[in-house]
Amino acid sequence: MKVTVRVDVERHVRDEAARQLAVQGLTIDDTVRIVLEQAAAGCGPDFGALVPNPTTVEAIEAARRGEVVELGTPAEAIAELNRDD
Repeated sequence: MKVTVRVDVERHVRDEAARQLAVQGLTIDDTVRIVLEQAAAGCGPDFGALVPNPTTVEAIEAARRGEVVELGTPAEAIAELNRDD
């Protein structure tokens, strides 16, 4: 059975959080659900995992645009990543 969780925060905090989370493809609901599920599993929330670095953000955005690079086998992918440009 699902329940509703209510949280009181300042409007500007909610709005900025929603903006920051949207960059990662998350909603406030998604984030609260993840934190609660981690807590229920006996784990503390890993807030660092919710903040991708700029390279990861660009990779996510490129994938959403359909800019996907096929690298073949894992060994081929590693060789490509280690290749000097």
